Amino acid sequence: SVSEFRKLCEAYAREQVKIQIKDFKALGTVADYDNPYITLNKEYEAKQIEIFTKMALRGMIYKGLRPVYWSPSSESALAEAEIEYRDRKDPQIYVKFDVVDGKGVLNKDDSVVIWTTTPWTIPGNLAISVNADMNYVVVNTDKGNLVMAKALHETVLKALEIEAYEITKTVKGVDLEHITTQHPLYDRLSPVLLGDHVTDEAGTGCVHTAPDHGVEDFEVAKKYGIQPIEPVDHRGHLKAVTGQFDGMYFEKANKEVTIALNEKGALLKQGWITHSYAHDWRTKKPIIYRATTQWFASIDQVRERVLEEVENEVNWIPKWGQRRMHNMIADRGDWTISRQRAWGVPIPIIYTEDEQPIIDETVFNHIIELIREHGTNIWFESDVKDLLPEGYTNPASPNGIFKKETDIMDVWFDSGSSH
Repeated sequence: SVSEFRKLCEAYAREQVKIQIKDFKALGTVADYDNPYITLNKEYEAKQIEIFTKMALRGMIYKGLRPVYWSPSSESALAEAEIEYRDRKDPQIYVKFDVVDGKGVLNKDDSVVIWTTTPWTIPGNLAISVNADMNYVVVNTDKGNLVMAKALHETVLKALEIEAYEITKTVKGVDLEHITTQHPLYDRLSPVLLGDHVTDEAGTGCVHTAPDHGVEDFEVAKKYGIQPIEPVDHRGHLKAVTGQFDGMYFEKANKEVTIALNEKGALLKQGWITHSYAHDWRTKKPIIYRATTQWFASIDQVRERVLEEVENEVNWIPKWGQRRMHNMIADRGDWTISRQRAWGVPIPIIYTEDEQPIIDETVFNHIIELIREHGTNIWFESDVKDLLPEGYTNPASPNGIFKKETDIMDVWFDSGSSH
């Protein structure tokens, strides 16, 4: 059971603390080794949940759907610090999306060309992104009339082994907005969107856009009201929404999707690329981007205040530390704080019948006192009703049904609470 599992984890963790103290003493370090702060002590856990409460009540913590680093081998979201990069060989494919409605700019016999090193994400394709300010060309070839960025056309045609060609039209990216193309595998359209993330540094200048599998894809699709379809499960297997690839592990789907594209006549070229790819630092297995509903912490509310403190209230030695800290805080995005694990401090959220989180100071304070007395094991061992204040009712739970969050907080929230 989760409860037994956590007891084994605690015994292991406390043994590691003893070993670490012994090692640090051997190094000649001086510290209050009789009274160390340990993040799994009850008092520490209670304080941590007090900080979470303060942030949640201020609206600095929220639940939302976004693409996050996801490890199929750990079955959990990961933080950037839990990722390491290593070289790996992957397929790279050029795929054409036939124009359905060219809005008077393109013709029906034109095709927009995309390039990707993750063929398994093609079932999640919901759009194609272009840069409004870049020039695009229609190139007449023996493989059709192909649309791509003007700056990249020579590189792309060389990769496609096309020697004889003619540029028949040049258009601005902005003029391609809202043109629709046919998804090569499904009976749905992939519209052309405008995105600042599109460059002429690699690929075709027409970016395969799968909001489930990339932050920039997600953001540009959101602007146009396009929702993710969640085509991959927590173990890295494609789901029923992908049709013939249902149940297939994402790495196997690379090959099968490429075969299916070839059968449909949409595959222009397949090759191989050795590139740096993100891996889970624990399992050493590849990770993916996956849109899931997670808990996030945001510093938007306090960003300016923190930057003022960095500028005016701290004496920096060396001086360059100030610039580094300023940039780090200015550019800091929202942080995924939920983890799908059993060992750690729980995210102290209880849901109503309509699955809305209860952000209520009275409820939080009750949970804090329970944890101060019993430790966080009580969260996993108790029925949800025993975690609520006595006699608690909520209009959103007319039948008195509640559910508790099962995710834990990222360990960096633990250590970040040490102040």
